Amino acid sequence: MTNNSKKVLLEKLTKGNSDEKYETINNIQTDDLDDDLIIAISNLLSENDKGVRNAASMFIISSQDSRFAKHVVPFVASKDIAVRNLAGEVLLKLGSNAVDAMIEFDHENDDDNIKFIVDVLGLIGDQRASLFVMGILSGTENDNVILACIEALGNLRYENAVEVLMLFYDRNELFKPTIVEALGKIGSTEALGFLTAKYPNEDELTQYSILESLGYIGNIETFFFLLEQINNVSGVLVIPLITSLAKLKERFSLDIPFDNKMKSLLMYTINEGTLENKKVAFDLIDSFDDKDILFASLSIYGEDPELDEMIKSKLFRNTEYIYREISKVINSKPKNLRQILNLFIQSIAYVVEYQIPVNITMVEVRSITQAVSGLLENSDEEVRRASMEILFYVDPETALLFTDSMLEDENVWNRLRLVELIENLPNENVINVLEKLTKDEDEMVRDRAQFVFNLRNNNVSAN
Repeated sequence: MTNNSKKVLLEKLTKGNSDEKYETINNIQTDDLDDDLIIAISNLLSENDKGVRNAASMFIISSQDSRFAKHVVPFVASKDIAVRNLAGEVLLKLGSNAVDAMIEFDHENDDDNIKFIVDVLGLIGDQRASLFVMGILSGTENDNVILACIEALGNLRYENAVEVLMLFYDRNELFKPTIVEALGKIGSTEALGFLTAKYPNEDELTQYSILESLGYIGNIETFFFLLEQINNVSGVLVIPLITSLAKLKERFSLDIPFDNKMKSLLMYTINEGTLENKKVAFDLIDSFDDKDILFASLSIYGEDPELDEMIKSKLFRNTEYIYREISKVINSKPKNLRQILNLFIQSIAYVVEYQIPVNITMVEVRSITQAVSGLLENSDEEVRRASMEILFYVDPETALLFTDSMLEDENVWNRLRLVELIENLPNENVINVLEKLTKDEDEMVRDRAQFVFNLRNNNVSAN
């Protein structure tokens, strides 16, 4: 780039209108950058025009040029919160390229500036910031800065901070949960003994953090320590206990006893936990041959594809139990009725494909047909279709008793599905149903029904 070209660019970046600044930023090549252009672009982070600010920030981030960091860091001291946050975002995206500039920045012992810098350094996670953060921690009396340092040291996984963090533990109740989380991230065996010793006497918030951290740094002894807590925990402490037990179970290939108390904790996790918590709980359940577990699993079926697969794979290990209990589930009028009916259809197909014997009584079959037949006039067309399919799969003779309702279904695809379901049935009453379908108001249904009707009559004549 010639000196004249550079002068034109600088002129537009510093004195041009918003459109000129925006266009100039987008036309600059990273190979053209020198100190003057870097300073000019960095200064645009405080521009009034949001489009220009965003263009400048995107250019700096995409360049990954460490020279920008020195000129971006001063904006963390801006009184304009938008500029301050934008500077933090840019520094975070520059990552390791911004660490040296942040450490060297003269924060003027301003606690807000120090905390902001420490927060960003912790999120970047570059070990070069460890000694700097330790220095801030040792020299400050500000609780917010101390908390920022503790959190950052955890994010930095700085092992040499463990002893110092343990010394800070009893200094202020406010510090405890953050220290516990930091020790868990660092993963020190020294911290492990410290946390298990502190657990019994702490408040619920700190106990929550300890249980959560033990899943990351625990050993086999920790696993048995957590098992001992099964009879003692309740409420919000259940979820971190279950989560940590699951992590240690997988890490050390251990077994978790499934008794009434454990079942109660898993049920709590399924009902109250996040999606990830629920997945952990279901992973710990080997079989759903329990009424409460079955109802709990089906109540959330359809919420998440991955969770659905977990539920389905374990339900299908005991398909006979599904047959026995499905009528009760349907009669409970669940919100996800459509998903449950489709799951039952899949379980029927699974039984047929793998020729799995299902020993259920006629009373249980009747319970299914009664529960499902009551859905043939449901407002949801997919529920009606699924109900119709289940009736024919489970008890074709009984299904034919309800064909009048099926013939009146307002959805053409449901009536077409009825043709498919009855076309291979040997029952002579099928002919009557097909004859009615040949007079259906929809041409597609009429044609298909007529084809099947003629085919069956021809077969009868041939015999």
